[in-house]
Amino acid sequence: MTGFRILIPGAALVFVLAAALYAPALQGGFAYDSIGQVVYGDYIHRTENLAEVLTLRVVALDELDRNRPLHLASLMADAAVWGRNPSGYRLTSVLLHALNAALVFAIIMSALVRAGACNRGAFAAIFGALLFALHPLVVEAVSEPSNREDLLLLLPVLVGILVIICARSPLSWFAVNASLALCAFLAVTAKESGVAAPFIFVATVLLFDAGRLRKFVPGLVAGFLAVTGFLAASYMFRPLDSAVFLDSPPPLAADFWTALGVQSRIWTLQLFQVFRPANLSAHYQPEVLSGITLPLAVTVLVAAAGAAAIGAWKNRLVALGLAVTVLTLLPASNFAAQFQPVADRYLYAPLAGGGMIAAALVAGVWGWACGRWSRTLLIVAACAVLAAEYSANFRRQQVWREPLALWSDVVRQFPRAPIAHMGLANAHYRAGRFDAARAAAAECVLASGARWDDALALRAICEWQTGQHDEAVATFRRAVVISPIYLDQAALGRSMAWSPAQMEVLARLAQAAGR
Repeated sequence: MTGFRILIPGAALVFVLAAALYAPALQGGFAYDSIGQVVYGDYIHRTENLAEVLTLRVVALDELDRNRPLHLASLMADAAVWGRNPSGYRLTSVLLHALNAALVFAIIMSALVRAGACNRGAFAAIFGALLFALHPLVVEAVSEPSNREDLLLLLPVLVGILVIICARSPLSWFAVNASLALCAFLAVTAKESGVAAPFIFVATVLLFDAGRLRKFVPGLVAGFLAVTGFLAASYMFRPLDSAVFLDSPPPLAADFWTALGVQSRIWTLQLFQVFRPANLSAHYQPEVLSGITLPLAVTVLVAAAGAAAIGAWKNRLVALGLAVTVLTLLPASNFAAQFQPVADRYLYAPLAGGGMIAAALVAGVWGWACGRWSRTLLIVAACAVLAAEYSANFRRQQVWREPLALWSDVVRQFPRAPIAHMGLANAHYRAGRFDAARAAAAECVLASGARWDDALALRAICEWQTGQHDEAVATFRRAVVISPIYLDQAALGRSMAWSPAQMEVLARLAQAAGR
């Protein structure tokens, strides 16, 4: 059986395994930003808004994810079918992830077949695809519907790569180039990191079909134009006064070189997490970098770059994996300010490249290990790696099942972080545990030094619900002093930061405070 004949059965096997192993994720609820976007918000539930999304007019509106219309369209499709049932949203994300894993297999297998390594390609390709699919770092993107943009970003990138590798004798070069342009456009409409798509396509052409580069030029140029055009329109037509984002994300540091030093430490942390995914968090705090000095970061990154350069020089699949890893990581690397400088989901697309690199290494070892026992040992070692990886993956799925587990985990890791106690207090509140919510909100106020308006407002809400009305009004007035927006119910509602029940309490507090 040739390599291409096992392409579809192998991809189907990877798809089924990846989907089945994420079955625990289907039992969870909305745990993070999807609470505001799906449960509290109405935009994705109104079918009349679909035209704004499909025609891209949404980029000029003050809506969450206005610059990610493909992501919005996918959530609207879920809303039309599932309403506010979290299992349906999670099922869509799991199926998208399984499809991405199957495409990673297909890319690895096609690349190995073109390299004449089809006799050892199937095992290596399955291993590489599952290594990506089961890594604990991808759980955040798969389990939380509001993080689905990373899945949607990777999907057209992988399709474009596969189109290039398999375009040996295309029926129509127009179809090939149109596909590349469309894939680049879909990637950037899923997430801004999709700007990497045309660069990845150029790298793929140079690695696998440089002799026919001219044939791909129309699609590559059209892809660049589509990406830059969309990003420019998204910036030019952005709402200048936003009620969704009341504050802009702070820069990583005051100047470029200091920021680059901090980002180098973040890259080193992420590299460590890839090989040893311990102490993962839904909301990292600055102290996570405390053990990574700048000299250590520079040493690790230089060594990694040297090893990567050698591997890319010797193997085209390694070079492709590096291109996917680096080019999808750079846009999420704080050169533009982000609300969260570090997040597991930023590594979702880069880990697909990591799976390609791992597959190339396994294929090389398989070719070197000629004996039956040595290959059996390789299979056992690979299965052990996947089993250990899935064990950590399963634990992360449990953390991402519901808000209380998620924020309890963050509080355990960062007990002095105000955002951790804020999330835990909200989780208790939504579950009707108002006393526990009040205690967590009090911890949040204490951790923030009573300087965070949201913390004071949440504490006031919890005090009101536990019958401490006078204390609640006094706390609410402190929040208003910091941010008068708490007297503007319409603006608060557009921010989707508070549940309808909390908004009712805030309205009562505003009325009581005005007496």
